[in-house]
Amino acid sequence: MRRNLFPALRKFRAYLNTASLGLMPASALQRANELLTDVVSFEGEVNSVDYMNQVFLEPALREAAKLMGVHVENVGLSIQTTEGLRRLLLSMEPRKGQNIVSLDTEFPTIPALLKSYSKRFGLELRVVKNENGLHPLETIERAIDDNTLAVVLSSVNWVTGERINLRELSRAVHEHGAWLIVDAVQHLGSLRLYPEKEGVDALAAGGEKWLLSPDTGAGLIYASDEFLEGAKPITGLLNMEPPTENWGSWWGLPDKDPWGRLKVSEGVKKLDFGGGPPYIIAAAFRASLELINEVGIEEIERHNLRLAERVTDEALSAGLGVFGENSAIVTVKTGMSYEGEEEVYRRLSGRGIAVSHRGVLGHHGIRVSPHLYNTVEDVELFLEELFGAMGAG
Repeated sequence: MRRNLFPALRKFRAYLNTASLGLMPASALQRANELLTDVVSFEGEVNSVDYMNQVFLEPALREAAKLMGVHVENVGLSIQTTEGLRRLLLSMEPRKGQNIVSLDTEFPTIPALLKSYSKRFGLELRVVKNENGLHPLETIERAIDDNTLAVVLSSVNWVTGERINLRELSRAVHEHGAWLIVDAVQHLGSLRLYPEKEGVDALAAGGEKWLLSPDTGAGLIYASDEFLEGAKPITGLLNMEPPTENWGSWWGLPDKDPWGRLKVSEGVKKLDFGGGPPYIIAAAFRASLELINEVGIEEIERHNLRLAERVTDEALSAGLGVFGENSAIVTVKTGMSYEGEEEVYRRLSGRGIAVSHRGVLGHHGIRVSPHLYNTVEDVELFLEELFGAMGAG
């Protein structure tokens, strides 16, 4: 599926490691070059925020909104996942003594953020423990009460591939007047995620994995109208509406008062950076999002789940265990020691098979994460090399 657009595939016999780092399409280079050419040559109005927003930022946001099936006013650019989550958290005004709910197997980004956030605002942090690596919905619901500020979790787990039923969870969260805030970095771009339909109040997703924009700092945030209505961010100048027709026409006015009252922007713009956006990120990100939308997220999901199911079926047939719950992440449990499994991983890497060795709270294995550029042949090659490496051990 569009393999010719990914030059990096030539470096591997099989690249099945998108959950670690996605591959960038060649079209992203063209989009980034368009921006750099304009800036280097001083083409257009590159010294105008209004111009740069229109030409480079807004097209990327429209593609992101299309992917999620939401209004573009509810979508913003972020620096990967962490910065987006931090911005969302700091836009809330918690009361001392409220609680936040999360899961014990989260990628360390969420624990780092929530521990410092809870300490700063005097919140109780409730961490739901896993059951054999998974979190049944009822165990999460039991941790939520009328004093819960927010449930903050990954919609797809980075090790187990566990996929949370967001629609069902959001009902329980909203019954208690809390917010559902999602880390979607292992979800968005790989599987369908329509936050409005599923009751997600806010989400952040880095672009470096399934959104095919690695090593640029790309990411996005979404916030619902309800979340935005109560959001109280620390604002910068560009979180404000232009006081005249546009910012360019305002700078020369002789009588403007820098301390005068400006109107805070509507939509996610109130949560934006507040200063000039990183347009180079937006330019490259646009190309990746365009490709995902062109192929279609429903087709990508079918493709990814089909390949993940193939890994699962073959691993189980060989007597191995697996983690993987209706997502594009499958972690094969070899039954070996960590050291033995690490040796298998090294052998796979040496044979040109790109996968990951991942573990959390005693659960570990060889993680496989196929995406739109992978084929059945990639999966078969991985399985052949995996069984060979285990036998050699």
